[in-house]
Amino acid sequence: MAGITEILLSPANLVYLPLLYVAGSVVAFFLKTLRPEAFPPGPRPFPGLGNLLQLNRAFPFLTYGTLAKEYGRDTPLGIKRGAANVVVLNSGRLVNELFEKRGAVYADRPWLFLNTHVFKNDLRPALFYNSSAYHTRWRKEFNNNFGPMAITKLRPVYEAEAARFLVKLIESPTARKEDLEALIVCWMISVPCLGVCGRRPDYMENYGFSIEKFRQCNEDYAALGAPSMRDLIPFLRRLPFFGMTEWKQRAQSVREGVLNVGTQFLNAAKEQRAALDAGKPIAWESVLARMLREKREKNDEMFTVTDMGNAGFHIVSTATSAPLAYFQNMLMTLAKYPEVQERVRRELLEVSGGGPPKASDVSRWKYTEAFWNEVHRWRPVAPQAVPHVPTQDDVYNGYKISKGTVVIMNVWNIHHSEEDYEEPEKFDPERFLRHPFGMRLDKAHDPARMEASSTRVNYDFGAGRRICPGMHLAKLNLLLGLAKIVWAFEIVPPEGKEIDLSIETGLVQGTALHPKDFDVVFKLRDEHFKKDIMKHYSQAYEVEAEVFGWKDDEYKW
Repeated sequence: MAGITEILLSPANLVYLPLLYVAGSVVAFFLKTLRPEAFPPGPRPFPGLGNLLQLNRAFPFLTYGTLAKEYGRDTPLGIKRGAANVVVLNSGRLVNELFEKRGAVYADRPWLFLNTHVFKNDLRPALFYNSSAYHTRWRKEFNNNFGPMAITKLRPVYEAEAARFLVKLIESPTARKEDLEALIVCWMISVPCLGVCGRRPDYMENYGFSIEKFRQCNEDYAALGAPSMRDLIPFLRRLPFFGMTEWKQRAQSVREGVLNVGTQFLNAAKEQRAALDAGKPIAWESVLARMLREKREKNDEMFTVTDMGNAGFHIVSTATSAPLAYFQNMLMTLAKYPEVQERVRRELLEVSGGGPPKASDVSRWKYTEAFWNEVHRWRPVAPQAVPHVPTQDDVYNGYKISKGTVVIMNVWNIHHSEEDYEEPEKFDPERFLRHPFGMRLDKAHDPARMEASSTRVNYDFGAGRRICPGMHLAKLNLLLGLAKIVWAFEIVPPEGKEIDLSIETGLVQGTALHPKDFDVVFKLRDEHFKKDIMKHYSQAYEVEAEVFGWKDDEYKW
């Protein structure tokens, strides 16, 4: 026994064994970068890198679209991103076949080093969490409060918060760029915050909440959660000189920030819970207040206190980055195409009788709805959506898609298909008036057949079982806010500047695809709108105050 120990601990073995381990890891990794058997067709990979050098680094979805012309739009495209297997779906028909018809199979999310080794099980992000009893229950709780039926109860809140946003715009007539963006974000997350904990974001300072700090935490979290070289080249995680120490420290800092924000939301909800328990007339029981009640009354153990706060963070978080990018796209599109803006306004005035647009009017906005759909089609904020992962090995048309493979919807290519859309690069809201799906008027795109095959108007919100549950909330919030702005303000480009929304020079990809230079000007259409806006907000606030039990204008301004 002593002899074996001496051999293992000999100076030579102490050097060669680690080197052998590293060499074996490198060889194993290189083998994983090769295309597996029966993998969907795609370009030949380079050993060690896969197809990484062949992809457009800024917009890989453009490369996927080009490759689709070679390998077929309705054929899954196989890509090697380092050691990772990636399958790209370049058509809505493929999305329907895999994500819709086989939704139970394609219901997981990609494995991320971050989730497994940093957040572990005490910070379960719904967006990235795998299909499970926990995730199913989480979506149920969300839909109970923000689903299509539930949000009708929040209509007075949508009305009042959008009207309050107009007041803030009057108070800041010169707001541009970052200042205007800050006003937009405050309004945009007000309804989600009120729905989550019963408080507006700018009335949560006493809990330590700051909109600016929340946005920074959200951006850091999104950047940290994005797939990195550590996910693509696994053995890099074992190299201390690859920055792992600093990365883990940053990850822990972000984790603490997420937990702190969650605690702030939960503390606000506890105050509402106490008010409800004391019999205060509050018509809206927030998401977290209800979860607290159910945990107490039913001894519900599904959600821990940490889960509750985390749910609050993620609900408000998902109402921030992508919706902000989309709202910026809408504003800049209206500034770029004044004739479209004028037509939207004419419809709004016709429906409302000249008064401020209301939530009850939304279903009658046909052209405005077409505008909403066309912006999503033309400049999708999620051009690759959030990836799916099969829970088991699957075979489609003879191609093997193994469990754990990252499956991506190429939303950009789906929305810009020349087979499906006439002049796909042209911004044309009327295409959705001519055809309910905005597509070509031919037999292949018969609306009834497309409806029966579960075709979606757009894929910006995802598809299948992981489709965004907040899409109805986002649509009502953003459409109503935009409508009220167009009613009172003219949206114009800054003097001497042109609006650039081209993919080549006008857009950048961060958490969402957004304008590189967001800059528009709001011009009050007439001075009398100041009085009309103040009157509109006062009336809307009275109804909102009844919902939350507010007295004596305590939260009016």
